[in-house]
Amino acid sequence: MFDEAIPVTLDGGFECNLPQMFQVKQHFSRNKIIDIKKTIRAQLDMRTDTKKLAGKRLAITVGSRGISGLIPVLEETIKYLRSYGAEPFIVPSMGSHGSAKSEGQLQILAGYGITEEALNVPILSSMDVVEVAKMPDGIPLYLDRIAAEADGIILCNKIKPHADFKGNFESGLLKMLCIGLGNHMGASTLHRYGFHNFHTVIPEAGARLLEKITITFAIALIENAYDELMDIEVVEQSEILKAEPNYLKKSKNNIASILFPEIDVLIIQEIGKNISGEGMDPNVTGRPGSGLNKGFFGPAIGHTVVLELSPSTHGNGVGIGMADITTRSLVNSLDLGAMYTNAATAGTLATAKIPMVMNNDREAIMFALKTAPLHNIEKAKIMWIKNTLELDHIMVSETLKEVSKKIKNANCTGISSQFKFDSDGKLRPWL
Repeated sequence: MFDEAIPVTLDGGFECNLPQMFQVKQHFSRNKIIDIKKTIRAQLDMRTDTKKLAGKRLAITVGSRGISGLIPVLEETIKYLRSYGAEPFIVPSMGSHGSAKSEGQLQILAGYGITEEALNVPILSSMDVVEVAKMPDGIPLYLDRIAAEADGIILCNKIKPHADFKGNFESGLLKMLCIGLGNHMGASTLHRYGFHNFHTVIPEAGARLLEKITITFAIALIENAYDELMDIEVVEQSEILKAEPNYLKKSKNNIASILFPEIDVLIIQEIGKNISGEGMDPNVTGRPGSGLNKGFFGPAIGHTVVLELSPSTHGNGVGIGMADITTRSLVNSLDLGAMYTNAATAGTLATAKIPMVMNNDREAIMFALKTAPLHNIEKAKIMWIKNTLELDHIMVSETLKEVSKKIKNANCTGISSQFKFDSDGKLRPWL
C-alpha cells in the first residue's frame, strides 16, 4: 500500500530531544479465580439439570475476543457434558469477523489455541443462517444454522462494556446470541438499527430469540482489570435477562483505565480485535467509533499514535480510525477486506479510516510531538502503553511522573528508560 517513503516537511525536521520515560504502576482491584476448572465445575454441578444432557448435541459458542482462561473453561465444560452423555461441539459465533468467512473464523479461533485437535471436539463453522424470530417491526432475527439445528445451545462469552454504546446489556450473552450467532447476515441486519438504538435493540432481539430456542445453559465470564478471570457464572435460560445487567455492573467496576487526566501524546504499541472490538478500547481512551460519547470517559488526549497490530487480529485493524497518527508498516499489514467487512457490518465506518501515516515509529512519535500545542517537547505529557488491556505498568514522561505523585492509585517504580529506536526507526520495547 505504501511501498515508498513518504516525504514530509516538518519544522525542524524529525529531530528533537525526547524526554526520559519512567515506569508507573497503576493499581486496580485484583480479585481472581485461582482454579478455573474447579470453579466452572462447581458452577455446572450447581446450575445444570444433568438429566437433560444424555444424547443431546450441544453447540458451545466461542467468539472472536481474547478471553482469559477460556480454554480451561471449555475443556472442563466439554468434559462435563460428555460425562453425562452429551455430544458437545463448538460453533464460532462472531458475526462478520474473520472476513465473514467460515475459514476466517476458524483461523481466529486457532490463533487463541482453540482447535479440534487441542480440545478434542468438533468445530463446525458456517455462514449459513436460518430465520428464527422477528423484531416488533418485522425485521427478521437470524441464527447460525448449525447451532439452530442442535438440541441446545450453550452461550459462553465475556461480559464487558461495549465499545460503541451504553445500556443494561452491552457485550455479553445476549449480544453473543443475537449478533455473534447471527453470523454476517444477522449481525448486519441488527446493526442497521444503529448503535444509538442498541440499548433497546439488544434486549428486545435477545428476548425474542430466547422464546424460540433452547439454551441448555449460559456461561458468563468476567475479567478483572489485569485481564484475569475473576468470576464465572453458569446461568439458566430463564435467568439470563435478569442476571446479565448485574454481571455488566460488576465488569464495569473492574475494568482498567488510565488514571491520568491529561496527555499530550498517547503512544499505543498495539491494537487488535483480541484487545477490543475497536482495537483500542474506547472505555479507556474515551473515543468510540460510533460517535456516541455519552457514557465514555477517558483522559483529555492531544494526539494518539498507534504503532502496530497484534498478531491475533490477523490484519483486522478496525479502530485505527480513532488514532491520529500511525506507521507505514502497520498500514501495510492491514487486511483491508477483513477490516472493511467488520466496519461495514457494524456501521462504524470511522473506525476503518486511515490516520496520518509516517514512515516509521520514530517519525510517528516525533510528528505527534511537533504538531501538539507544545513549546518545550522535553516537558510534554507523554504516555506509552502496550495496549488498552494491560494498563497496570505504563511508561510516562517526567512531567506525568510528577502528576503521578498526586494520583492515589499510581506510583513510580523507579525504573526509567530512554526512547530507543533501531536503524529502521522502529521503537524498541521497554518491557
